[in-house]
Amino acid sequence: MGSIVEFTCRSCGFTTEHLRVGWGKEGRTRFWGGLGVCPACKRLSVVDLSAKLDMHRCKECQGQLTLLEGLAQDIPCPECSKTLRSTNLGVWN
Repeated sequence: MGSIVEFTCRSCGFTTEHLRVGWGKEGRTRFWGGLGVCPACKRLSVVDLSAKLDMHRCKECQGQLTLLEGLAQDIPCPECSKTLRSTNLGVWN
């Protein structure tokens, strides 16, 4: 079962879309959502960890994504660089 999360910045009001992390009923071999950030454009996105590492590219600028350590890592806001806060919005499967 996966989680639906959203990241927001209390400083500038930036918010992400609803991001689906984890895996569903079919298991990690089908889709395993992890978090990645693009060092170039700072976009936060979901990365399919079951895919090859070279497939982890930013949808915006095609830069190589840096994988994040779950939801525990401090993630800077792409707008103002303050730390984003995560909110768990529910589950998916």
